[in-house]
Formats: sequence, structure tokens, C-alpha cells
Amino acid sequence: MEVTDEWPIEGFIELSFPDEETARVVYESVLHEHRTVPYRRSRIEFLLNGRKVIIRFLARDSSALRGTINSYLRWIRVAIDSLEV
Repeated sequence: MEVTDEWPIEGFIELSFPDEETARVVYESVLHEHRTVPYRRSRIEFLLNGRKVIIRFLARDSSALRGTINSYLRWIRVAIDSLEV
């Protein structure tokens, strides 16, 4: 994935967790949404790397980037909250 004229706006989030198991649980909790929610104005790379969940966003405009980032952060927050119950 790279910035192009069609996808000119880029965002990046890297979340570090206390251990690999927590990162894996959060990643797998969000993975279904990542695979099934259709985005027309943004592209997303969603990765697990050890204790880190890495998300890279490309978007056609800033509104699309903001909306996509907000969705992922909400899903991640729900996953983290469910671990704390």
C-alpha cells in the first residue's frame, strides 16, 4: 500500500500491549470487522507484530481517514474493555 493520487492521505497507528497474548486477542477481536466492513473511500492494512497491533490507513479525503480511524479505535476500545471485565 502506498500513497497515490487516488489515495493521497495516509495515517498510521501502532499500539503496544503488555504482552503478545493481549495483542493477539485484541487483533483477533477486530479482525472480523476488518475483513467484513466495506470501505469505499479508504484502504486499511491491519497487522499483528508481537506485542503490537499496527494499522495503516490510506484515504481519498480527510473525512474518510477520520471516520475509518474512529471505527478502528472504537473496535479496539471494545476489545480492550472486554479483557478488563
